[in-house]
Amino acid sequence: MKNVALVLEGGGLRAIYTAGILDAFLQRSLYFPYVIGVSAGAIYPASYISRQCGRNLNIQQHYLNDKRYMGMRHWLKTGNYVNTDFTFRRMAHELIPYDFETFLNSGSEFKVGAFNCHTGKTDYFGMADFQDHDKLLDVLIASSSLPFMAKPYPINHQPYLDGGIADPIPVKQALQDGYTRQVVILTQDRHYQKSPMKMQWLARRTYRNYPAVAKALSERHQIYNQSLFELNQSVESGNSFVIRPAEPLHLSRLDRNIDKVTAVYQQGLSDGNNIMPALLAWLAAGE
Repeated sequence: MKNVALVLEGGGLRAIYTAGILDAFLQRSLYFPYVIGVSAGAIYPASYISRQCGRNLNIQQHYLNDKRYMGMRHWLKTGNYVNTDFTFRRMAHELIPYDFETFLNSGSEFKVGAFNCHTGKTDYFGMADFQDHDKLLDVLIASSSLPFMAKPYPINHQPYLDGGIADPIPVKQALQDGYTRQVVILTQDRHYQKSPMKMQWLARRTYRNYPAVAKALSERHQIYNQSLFELNQSVESGNSFVIRPAEPLHLSRLDRNIDKVTAVYQQGLSDGNNIMPALLAWLAAGE
């Protein structure tokens, strides 16, 4: 396991599928030395690293339809669809407390990517940055700040948006960090290909002060589809093991239907358990 990374893409609430798989891992005490994710693909594994099985689903079942969580009213008032103070800070410190101590002592490196609006690159933050509990929350907020639905979030005087904009499936960063084999969890089925953004004029207008954002959004489909192509090649060579839904999840990024969210979580939990023998065999083959 020393050279194996766990790599997670985002997808908003679709990533509750990932949360189900990660809980299957926790139930089997299957841990990875290196975990990397962007956007919701960073939020959900944070509770995997803190060993809090079921926490992600618990949050959604209790608060998804709470008006303090997210919604158009909050977006119109603040420019952020998600109420980050409630959803991240109050959630972690008060409502469903996050186990920062277990997280920091897990023995895993955790990398979170966020898109730098000035440079047009994805910056990665790691455990060395997260010794400050609030810094972890800040980075998770930045990484999940969806274009058009959130204002750029500042970290170290730099504005950031969703980490999936320019590095949606961060296998290359894992390779750069020395992890030659990867277990990759996707939230789209094997037939999915991302389409070009339809309203590029809106991106240019919205981000006229951040031209790197508009450019990255116009190229996002190409980057995503190229990432899938390279991942498929890595699977064929035996260097990557992919877990993904067999069919489209039919769950939007900002879905408020708790029954659908719960069903997708249960699907991830089931898929995680069902694929376990093949995954353990693949891991053993690399030892």
